[in-house]
Amino acid sequence: MHTVHLSQPLNLHHTLNSGQVFRWQNLNGTWEGIVRGEFIRLFENEGTHCTCDENFLTWYFRLDDDLDLIISAIDKDRHMHKAITALYGLRLIRQDPWECLISFICSSFNNVPRIRQIVETLCRTFGRPLPSHRGYEFPSPEALADAPLDVLRTCGLGYRDVYVQKTAQAVADGFALHDLRTMPYQEAKKALLQLPGVGQKVADCVLLFSLDNLEAFPCDTHIKACITQLYSPSVDAGTFGRQYFGPYAGYANHYLFHYHRSNRTW
Repeated sequence: MHTVHLSQPLNLHHTLNSGQVFRWQNLNGTWEGIVRGEFIRLFENEGTHCTCDENFLTWYFRLDDDLDLIISAIDKDRHMHKAITALYGLRLIRQDPWECLISFICSSFNNVPRIRQIVETLCRTFGRPLPSHRGYEFPSPEALADAPLDVLRTCGLGYRDVYVQKTAQAVADGFALHDLRTMPYQEAKKALLQLPGVGQKVADCVLLFSLDNLEAFPCDTHIKACITQLYSPSVDAGTFGRQYFGPYAGYANHYLFHYHRSNRTW
């Protein structure tokens, strides 16, 4: 490992344990994960120690985002301020869009530990072993497109097996997932909603966590509860969030989400 001294704040625990990514585990203070087919270790102690280079850290943890500037833009009320204070250093992750898409299709009506289990089982079943023998790559669109439904079902997907297979077929056949990064929010979301198993929340998660669309405001039960209890019971949570928090609404969303799901009091 080598030490990288970052110019931007980063709290690994808040970031990697916040329910936006599912292939990391904390082993006695060291985080181990697989990103883009590479096994990576990270821990914090007078700097960030890693088995990767600084360019990876900048790309993956969005260190090109000025977190303090973003926080000043979304710190609009006492509720948001409380979440920011408790979770300072939480950053959005820039994931691979394909992995993010399938992971969040698997997330529907599931909790984070269950999602992690499903994703890891998919990787063991359909992904290629890493050269380091420390796990498996995330399976390719072609691997999941050709996967028999009965084998997909054994990965714990349940009714999502058809969605995963058909979405994989669409991507393997040329659905231009990466091109959505350059589209306006509504246009990119409309395209994602055409894919099987992709509803409003999944589309917003993919836009926010992998396609650089920071205005996306995913709405699950935690966010809907936050908006209803803290702001207004009569508004559409997604529309309210984007309008109230502005161009960095996605950061506000994830601070509220993780604060609420951690059973902290408002």
